Amino acid sequence: MSSALSVHSTLLAFALSVAAVGPSLAAQAPAPPAPPTVNVAQLQQAAARGDAKAEFDLAVYFGRDDVADRSDAASVDWLKKSAAHGFVDAQHTLGLLYLLGGRGVTTDPPQAAEWFRKAGDQGLPVAQYALAQLYAGGLGVAADPAQAVTWWRKASDQAYPLAQAMLAKAYFEGRGVEQSYATAIDLWTKAAEQGQASAMLNLGTVYLNGNGVEVDLPTAVSWWRRGADAGNIAAINNYAEALADGVGIAADPAQAVTWWRKAAEQGDARAQHSLALAYFNAEGVGRDLVEAYKWLYVAVLRTAGEERTFYVHVRDSVGTNMTGEQLAAAQQQAKAWAEAFAR
Repeated sequence: MSSALSVHSTLLAFALSVAAVGPSLAAQAPAPPAPPTVNVAQLQQAAARGDAKAEFDLAVYFGRDDVADRSDAASVDWLKKSAAHGFVDAQHTLGLLYLLGGRGVTTDPPQAAEWFRKAGDQGLPVAQYALAQLYAGGLGVAADPAQAVTWWRKASDQAYPLAQAMLAKAYFEGRGVEQSYATAIDLWTKAAEQGQASAMLNLGTVYLNGNGVEVDLPTAVSWWRRGADAGNIAAINNYAEALADGVGIAADPAQAVTWWRKAAEQGDARAQHSLALAYFNAEGVGRDLVEAYKWLYVAVLRTAGEERTFYVHVRDSVGTNMTGEQLAAAQQQAKAWAEAFAR
């Protein structure tokens, strides 16, 4: 069973207000509310007086896809004016724009760091987290684990769960701060209580390995189950493996297959491999060589390097038990799945 720690550190995770100047999210949300009515003339009058909130609202307005006078240039121009006048949401959004690019703005990580710092200095936790991520990765600033810890701590002190999770990881590894399993566990618990799925995954791993606590397999599995329910792919895999092996929980191969399928359908190669072996060995599901080969074929498509070489070996080993007709059917199904997934 995997014991690797994993904390979601994607910079897009903090892109809470990027919709203000970024692409419309309407297509991703069912039955969105009607956009608010905007008195543009009134906003422009307020903005002309230097009202930073009005400037930001104009940036949002001109960045909307549903207005006739939509303008990236105007949106960015008003966003810059609002940020320069100290409006914290504008500073954070401008930081995101310089980090990610788009809307006519060229990617500029050092500029992104400056705007995140300005918003962070005003106490905005999402910007503090963003700046910490840049220091952790050396993007736009020199890599500095201690500075990353400083900014994660500022956001964590405001109960920002992503920052709590990353600060916990820093304490667990002793990176930028003195190692402390107890502090890491405390922070991961706080983040998990707010629904942060990677914290649930890591707490499970802590109880599996006995890092600062007694080894407690049922508790480890219970945390993985919570992480799986929250959609964390690694937690799904760990929970499924616990079910398959009867580790910390009563063995239930059929339920393991159900969970592996959830992750496999989301494109996870580890789960695809496990699901394939379940079909091959008839564990929790009837033996089906076509399904086994299909999922291994997909896993090969979705991996590279040594991992891909391993899946090729397993796939080809399964293939030696199959007829030419079965192989053709499995390959066709795998390609159809991959094409549908890509859409």
